[in-house]
Amino acid sequence: MRAPVRVALGNGIPVWVLHRPGATATTVSLWLLTGSRYEPEAVAGGTHLLEHILMQAPLPGGGRPIDLLEGLGGEGNAITSRDHLVLYARVPSPEAPAALEILARAMAEPDLGEEILESERKVVQEELRLAAGDPFDIVHDVFYDVAFAGHPLARPVGGTAESVGRVNLDDLRAFHTRWVRASSAALIVCGDLTAEAVLKVLESGPLTALPPGGDPPDHGLPSVSGGRRNHPLNNDSAGVVLGGPAVPYGHRLLPAWQVLMDLIGGASSALLFEEIRNRRGLAYDMWAFTNAYRDTGVWRAFIATAPEHVGEVVETATALLTERAERGWTAAEVELATRRTAGLLQLETEQSFEEALLYGRYGLIPGHGDWTLAGQIEAIRAVTADDVLLSLRTALEPMVITVAGID
Repeated sequence: MRAPVRVALGNGIPVWVLHRPGATATTVSLWLLTGSRYEPEAVAGGTHLLEHILMQAPLPGGGRPIDLLEGLGGEGNAITSRDHLVLYARVPSPEAPAALEILARAMAEPDLGEEILESERKVVQEELRLAAGDPFDIVHDVFYDVAFAGHPLARPVGGTAESVGRVNLDDLRAFHTRWVRASSAALIVCGDLTAEAVLKVLESGPLTALPPGGDPPDHGLPSVSGGRRNHPLNNDSAGVVLGGPAVPYGHRLLPAWQVLMDLIGGASSALLFEEIRNRRGLAYDMWAFTNAYRDTGVWRAFIATAPEHVGEVVETATALLTERAERGWTAAEVELATRRTAGLLQLETEQSFEEALLYGRYGLIPGHGDWTLAGQIEAIRAVTADDVLLSLRTALEPMVITVAGID
């Protein structure tokens, strides 16, 4: 299992290279270590809007980044989260240097004009409209609003149609100027490209000219509030989320939380899956996941069901979790879950894109430059039944329950 070669540009931008000699495809990813939680509330969703524009705005000399990347025989896209923004491309390995140059230019020197702002604003508002009518989507926004009430983490990553409508060109340019800086940027490359080759491409490019930047605003340590909320929606399906507090990146119990999610709703024999799906037939789609951030975390168990079954699903799930918090799981059950959790993490890295994302989320975002996949797998395999029980008891104090899809 490879560890990344960690180097840096002259202005300090970290560059991590996971070299896969002979790989036919290479992923190039350019990270901006800020996200929706750092936006002014008045222009919530501005980061996500900027993400769209960076891939679509023409570059000096002509050509949109997305078109140029597709012209290499690859694919490009972007991700915005509460903690970060990522531009990435997956291309045939011989085209990786060209893809790297395109993404660097897209991040550092986009042509931010009124025409591209207005066209992408409409696209983002349409994306938000579709999400608002989907109970399986909107229920997660409702969850965050309850869990982090009063904190910027509560806001939807994409903002609202109204807040996106308020973003003007000056806002967009100011945001780009403030955050696209050497202190906020980083790169992860995974595939058949060496660190020396990456530096050769970047050493005279626009990223090396990025100025240093300040620290993100301090909104205080986020705490999770409990509560229950129903989001009325006329639909023939309902989305249910049960969740609560978890731990941030770097916490010693994060591996235990990952194992706990497998035991709650990850495996086909998991606690909620076995009773609600397998025995009662009340759901088809369900999963459990923990979201870690720099300074906090939450866990969620999602269940898709029919509106008439929501009451039974919530009552059953709550009872199962409460009862299990009294006795936990056996050492044998936890050992099996650690094998599944560690194995699935390894399977994720079969694709270069997924491995790049793991190193970004676990290493770049929390500032843990020595994080390795091998170390995380070792920590997961060392999780005990006591670790899992402690995590479950923490998970239920307080509990958040949200539902979307019932009028």
